[in-house]
Amino acid sequence: MPLKDLGSDPDYSLVRACQFVEEDAFEASFEELYVRYRDRVYSIAFRMTGTSSDALDVVQDAFSLLFRKISSFRFDSLFSTWMFRIVVNCSIDYQRKVQGRSGRETGSLSAVLDSQEPRDQQASPVERAQVSELGEHIHDSLQRLSPKLRAVLILRYLESLSYEELAQTLEISMGTVKSRLARAHLALEKVLKGTLAPFGYPELDGESIDPGSLGEDGEGVA
Repeated sequence: MPLKDLGSDPDYSLVRACQFVEEDAFEASFEELYVRYRDRVYSIAFRMTGTSSDALDVVQDAFSLLFRKISSFRFDSLFSTWMFRIVVNCSIDYQRKVQGRSGRETGSLSAVLDSQEPRDQQASPVERAQVSELGEHIHDSLQRLSPKLRAVLILRYLESLSYEELAQTLEISMGTVKSRLARAHLALEKVLKGTLAPFGYPELDGESIDPGSLGEDGEGVA
């Protein structure tokens, strides 16, 4: 559904300038759009693929695809929603290409995931180190989930997308968003079970999962 107010998209003017390749403003506008989104695109790609080198390849793929497709964007959603959809799809496509290559696998789940948000700058070095180690542990655990479950957790908790934005980005219904997110919680809890005590978190018991929200799709640990 097209946005009722195109001005509500903070990227509208910049994206419009990028839709006319022949115009003098195109090169500078596309560079500004790249600078604006490169860090978030890399973050999603890194969480999806598991390594910095693979993430950089995905970033290149995503912006190359954006370059080719941006003229066809019709603002049926926020540009950021479309951009995140591109990087998720590029990440999944990239992993399919390198599927045979060996990968990196070494209270409540929401509380653990929320702990990955920036902490107080006054935190002690020990506290910062512990948060960093927990972040690496969560990152490695995410790599053991299927791409679809990994994507919904990354977009929900690391990019703070709403349920509606998740539905638009992943091109699925609101009901599927809720069931997929529930399955993703359950799958990640299974991977993390018994591993969080060193980081000061209690054993996960899965009580936060509503069995009725799981749906029939059995995706889980890869």
